Amino acid sequence: MLEIDEDDMLTGSPRSKFFDTVFNANRNLVKDVLEQNLERYAAIEYILKERFGDDAENIIQELSYSNQSVIEEGKNDLFIKIVGEILSMHE
Repeated sequence: MLEIDEDDMLTGSPRSKFFDTVFNANRNLVKDVLEQNLERYAAIEYILKERFGDDAENIIQELSYSNQSVIEEGKNDLFIKIVGEILSMHE
């Protein structure tokens, strides 16, 4: 069972909370949430490849490099989203 200390949830980065949750929550629950998110990732990647063809990877790398703070914020949002999904399914 995943124990949640309210004070602990207020400390640490979204990344550290993500890994704490993934490593301590029910394995099947984490597997389901990660598979759902990977399915979404695959769909987005498919759309980009359909739209931009072979240039898709270069465009992604260029955008990642030129918008690092926005990408980092997006990663943190995803860490928080996935932790929320895992914790809400755990209840």
